[in-house]
Amino acid sequence: MAAGNTYALHAASSGDPLAMPAVANHVTARNGDHDNVKPSAARKAAHPRAGVQNAAPQPTGEKNSRRVNPVTRQWRRFKETKFYEIWNKRPKFSYGAYTVVFIAMVILATMFLWWSTNTKLKYDPASELNFLQQVTGDAYHYLSSASCYLNMIALVLIYLLLVTLVNRFWVGTALFGAFVMVFAVATKIKITMRSEPIIPSDLGFLSGGGGGGAGDVASFVTDDSRPLVNTAIAWLVWFVVICVILQCVDKRRAFIYCSWRHPIAGPKNIFGLICRILAPIVSVLLLISYAGVLSNPQAPQRKTLSKIGYSPTLWNVQQDAETNGALTTFLSLTRVKAMEDEPEYSQAAMQQIKNRYAQAADEINAQRSQNLTDNTVVMILSESFSDPNRVPNVHFGADPMPNIRALGQTTTSGLMLSPGYGGGTANIEFQQMTGLNMANFSDTLLSPYQQLVATRPKFYSFNQMWNEHCGDEYSTSCSIGYHPFKQFFYLRGVNYKKFGFSHLYTLDSDPKIAHGEAYVGPNGTKTEVSDEEAYKNVVEEIRTNTEQNKPSQYIQLITMQNHAPYPDLYGSENEFHGVNETPDTVPERGIIATYAKNVQRTDEATANFLNELDGIDKPITVVFYGDHLPGIYNTANADKNNALTLHETNYFIWSNRASASHDVKLPESDAAYTSSNYFMTQAAEHMNARISPYLALLDELHAEVPAMSRSVNAGVWSAKGEPTLLDDNGEVIDTNTLSSKAKQLLADYKMIQYDMSVGKNYLMDMGFMDIPKQ
Repeated sequence: MAAGNTYALHAASSGDPLAMPAVANHVTARNGDHDNVKPSAARKAAHPRAGVQNAAPQPTGEKNSRRVNPVTRQWRRFKETKFYEIWNKRPKFSYGAYTVVFIAMVILATMFLWWSTNTKLKYDPASELNFLQQVTGDAYHYLSSASCYLNMIALVLIYLLLVTLVNRFWVGTALFGAFVMVFAVATKIKITMRSEPIIPSDLGFLSGGGGGGAGDVASFVTDDSRPLVNTAIAWLVWFVVICVILQCVDKRRAFIYCSWRHPIAGPKNIFGLICRILAPIVSVLLLISYAGVLSNPQAPQRKTLSKIGYSPTLWNVQQDAETNGALTTFLSLTRVKAMEDEPEYSQAAMQQIKNRYAQAADEINAQRSQNLTDNTVVMILSESFSDPNRVPNVHFGADPMPNIRALGQTTTSGLMLSPGYGGGTANIEFQQMTGLNMANFSDTLLSPYQQLVATRPKFYSFNQMWNEHCGDEYSTSCSIGYHPFKQFFYLRGVNYKKFGFSHLYTLDSDPKIAHGEAYVGPNGTKTEVSDEEAYKNVVEEIRTNTEQNKPSQYIQLITMQNHAPYPDLYGSENEFHGVNETPDTVPERGIIATYAKNVQRTDEATANFLNELDGIDKPITVVFYGDHLPGIYNTANADKNNALTLHETNYFIWSNRASASHDVKLPESDAAYTSSNYFMTQAAEHMNARISPYLALLDELHAEVPAMSRSVNAGVWSAKGEPTLLDDNGEVIDTNTLSSKAKQLLADYKMIQYDMSVGKNYLMDMGFMDIPKQ
């Protein structure tokens, strides 16, 4: 017997009451009852003061602190169930299994992105093959192509970022799958409609900064693409559900082991916590670095990418996406450099250019008698307006635009070379507003309104000449814009303020546009605001301005009637179905007939609009142009030899009866072909108005190079993506045949654009844009 036990028995025999509990505990323990009294309790009871302490009442708070939380109690009970016992034995997926899934997902995502840029492959809801089979059926043959390799690099980095960011493998996989599906389907739809993939500036449209929101994005889903969208959504929902189930089944909850509650609990947790923090940061840095390499031709890593097959052609983003992958194209445009550096750029160099064209302006102005700002000038960008009968293999027995065609016999008119097809409205508008041309910008600058103008402290546009003429007294009416859509579309609300417009009236402006009711077709289908409705805003503005005897104005109107998509608005009342002589081999002939009816409505509304302006006793000149062809001519667009024709739209310059230039028609050499950057100098020539040194440069350049645009496929691609230049016969100019004067003008033009876009705006301070005072 131990000494302690001997003492206890001795104390008991001597009658020591404090020793009795010890004896009892000892006996109980010897009898094997370990549940009621613990050895520690016996030791406490053996203490001389144990009886006193045990006898003392416990505070209520101490009792409550020992109560078990109900949730904890239920959880303990649940852990005792048979279900938990089985559930607790669920597998913990190994990192090897994760690796297999990771590789499989990257390969599958690569095939989806390759499919999205292939214009020959379309989703067929009637096919016996399901969506996944249609996508992968041809794509797996091209997994060894350069576009797939380049996409894989980006996909791996994005996948790693998502998994390490949420620290859940299956949740990260679900996010990755959702990203790829949305990106691939959106690219497929946009390439079909606009011949270009998703680019970074499109994200402004989603956020509202450059477009609208989810509702506005959905409005661009056509009837043709809706089956694809619906199927993709269904597949994506099932995929996410499966990933959620796998996340629950997988006993390894965290991809990287760590505990935020006990960050320094041990070496394993410290190491895991460091990895948890660094992994997403490193993934982001690698992704940014990869994007930087893609957008920097001088980067040393570009040699390695070139060996893989990277050959950027950013002057044509569709071709670049087909060659290098849609995701590669997107990343290569995330870091934009508006223009390449001009080593000769300086204030002195700009002063020389200013002096050169100030002299040219003096010579031109000596032959002219009118003041430009004495006329109200209305610039009308007619959305997607063009002559469908000019498109190869498309013809109608009835002329959809007889009034505008007749105007060509009596006023200045011709064809405009557009840098866009099916889209790019804001770029053509930017050229018209500023006189600058997209051809001079870096290939990575695809949307000046979103990527350039919004970032500059000030930017010149032609309406500022009217602001200067009006003065502060009439500053609220000198230059006004109308657009029957949303003001944040392409950041117009922000940029028009920067341009100096007193107001841009839109559907969501304050006050909003007066006439902006949506058009309802004969069959009840509702669509965009009609041109007839949009024109009412301009007529009322000019009439009010005239009645109040205010100075002339600059008015900008961007219409929406002919914007995609093109639902059947007219049914049996569309006569163009009956006179459609387009071959049956053209599957889009029905949509083209609907578009032709829209053109007819624009033609009639424009004729009525000009008649109303004729009745106003104020000099008014209208510059009307279609910004680009609609992206509905899939058959014609498939033939690269048709590219030039599909980039030519109709335009005219017209003056009302109160104008001195009412019956003016510029010669064909000055009017047959142009580009939107020349419209203001052409309008000045049409009105016989004196011009600024800047307009003098554009006037002389237009005489040498009648039209210019970013590279347009006219049968043969320029190896370096050089601009497409047209002569006055509409033929492509070989840059090697340019005269020394033309080369000087082009060089000066580029230097001027550099000063206005990325330089220090020396020319604005020198008065380069100022027109002569009366």
